[in-house]
Amino acid sequence: MTTLWIIESTYVKPTDEIARVTPAHREWLDQYYRSGVFLTSGRKVDNTGGVIVAQADTLQELVDLFDHDPFVMSGCSRYKYTAFNPVKRGRAVQIEGVPLVE
Repeated sequence: MTTLWIIESTYVKPTDEIARVTPAHREWLDQYYRSGVFLTSGRKVDNTGGVIVAQADTLQELVDLFDHDPFVMSGCSRYKYTAFNPVKRGRAVQIEGVPLVE
């Protein structure tokens, strides 16, 4: 069974510090897009943090990745992890083993 995660970040440092660390954070994100762990991500509309959708078997797997996130290492952000098992999907999303609704 596929486990997806909604990972929500909350910024805990001033905007200028977030802006300084953002380029390194985005480079860090890219390696997990390439590996297939991260599916999509972006900044919250209210600019208080961000959201990542990821695919991982365990929480520990994600925590181990996020320990190396520049936002975590610099104390800019804290994360909340919510797991769910998808039971259906639309055409725009490709997840092996999850039925397409047509």
